Amino acid sequence: MNVNLLYSHKDWTHIRQYYDWRGIVKDLGLEALFKAAAIDSVVRVNRSVYRETEDEFFDQCVRRVMCVPLENAEEVKYRQAVLKDCIRHEELTASLYSVAEKVLADIEKLGRNKSPAGVRDNRSDLISDIRMLRLLTDAMGEIRSLLLTRADDLSSQGMYDLFERVNEGYSEEQQENLNKVMDSFIFYANSYAAAAERGMYEMNRPHIQFDCGIADGLKLGDIRLEKMENKVVSYSNPYGLAAQIKGRINRIMPKYIALYRNAALQADAEEMEFQAVNCVMSYFRDTLQSFMYFFEQLRFQLGFYIGAMNIRYQMKRYQTENCYPEVGEQDSFAYEDLKETAMVFKTGKQAVGNDGKLDGRMLAVITGANQGGKSTFLRSVGIAQVMMQCGMMVAAKKYRSGLYPNFFTHFTRREDSAMNSGRLDEELKRMDKIIDHLGKDSLILLNESFATTTEKEGSAIAYDIIKALKEEGVRIFTVTHLLSFAQKLYDEVGPDDKETGFLGAERLSDGKRTFKMIPHAPEKSSFGLELFEEVLS
Repeated sequence: MNVNLLYSHKDWTHIRQYYDWRGIVKDLGLEALFKAAAIDSVVRVNRSVYRETEDEFFDQCVRRVMCVPLENAEEVKYRQAVLKDCIRHEELTASLYSVAEKVLADIEKLGRNKSPAGVRDNRSDLISDIRMLRLLTDAMGEIRSLLLTRADDLSSQGMYDLFERVNEGYSEEQQENLNKVMDSFIFYANSYAAAAERGMYEMNRPHIQFDCGIADGLKLGDIRLEKMENKVVSYSNPYGLAAQIKGRINRIMPKYIALYRNAALQADAEEMEFQAVNCVMSYFRDTLQSFMYFFEQLRFQLGFYIGAMNIRYQMKRYQTENCYPEVGEQDSFAYEDLKETAMVFKTGKQAVGNDGKLDGRMLAVITGANQGGKSTFLRSVGIAQVMMQCGMMVAAKKYRSGLYPNFFTHFTRREDSAMNSGRLDEELKRMDKIIDHLGKDSLILLNESFATTTEKEGSAIAYDIIKALKEEGVRIFTVTHLLSFAQKLYDEVGPDDKETGFLGAERLSDGKRTFKMIPHAPEKSSFGLELFEEVLS
């Protein structure tokens, strides 16, 4: 049984992740988002009291799902709709997750398949399978009941289809029939007396009936399981006189063979009992595996949505507006009050938002004074794009962009102490690998790339590479201090070019920075003297 909350037609599979995902995480500072996802602020005691604990599983779910981009608008809308349902019914979401988490934890405690290599105890495995099946069937009943209570309120295709599959694949009638069959062999896993209500004790009294013929040497032959049932009787004392009398009566009744003080018969009976129960259980092992798969997928997929909800709660906590991004045409790009989410989470402070529209402009060149917010803006674009492409909400009032499954970052990094070659050589090697992985619908973010050499050489390298990328249809956002490069591009295309946009870090008349990116021609000064004066003052 599939869960299909992440995709409409399949369950989660870890395929086609971003190239150099580790580099993207490092360049964009995504660890701050993963940490926010782990803060379990969704599961609440009531609507005013949060249970703020950290659950690393939510971190893992978000981390794994974010690295595999969605590839069309329908997939994004599908996942956004499920997220909306999870937010609207967060108590249901938390309850469904808790059932899956608990049953998997209980199964883990059984120690299934933990025997040393080469050692296998068939009876222990059978007992574990029976107990696992009982746990899973009970949990499936809980899942169906929870979904049934909200079926009329579910608006997303993903959540409603999940209810339909569970209700069809594990209906009340099917649950009742399965429980009846399980009750006939559950004794094999529950061989000891169990405490019951009102101070009574319950004991299993199994009855297994075989049909067989007589083979040579008066041995049993053509043995067939005819009937298996289990009666539960209650005693105030399972080892008292009433229980002993009942046992003696059973041993002297017709159709019964007394095993009392007969080790050989006892061993044969135990083997036949095992074979009978194992035979019946064999019909349910596919069901067992199907239920296990269902709960593993349910926990993981809901774990992603709860992680996404936790990130949203953290954005609300820091008064950062968020929205469901819109998937536009491939050359579209517009944003309103776009903020850098990771910085908000790291500093705990509100960030400056940016507004802009770059529809049709496949190249955006961003220049301006140091510490003016250029790299922060570039990261805000990258983070929003990655979040949109996994179905999450983004930190903006509005955000619209095409989808870019081939997404790359190329940020200047500190020189590794173990590096055997120069930093420029390292940058060029990384760029060479990126070019090898370029494909249809590619987006690359360049942050001060090729600035580790002279201004003249760096400008020449940047110009040639970016021109080649642009000709290949790659969308490019580049933050640069290479003034010759930026000025050469601007002189070639002019301010009104429909394919290239120029942004600059805004500075007021008194020189104060606003940390906003506005349409602006490249500056002819790097403001080095100004920075020098700030350092000395």
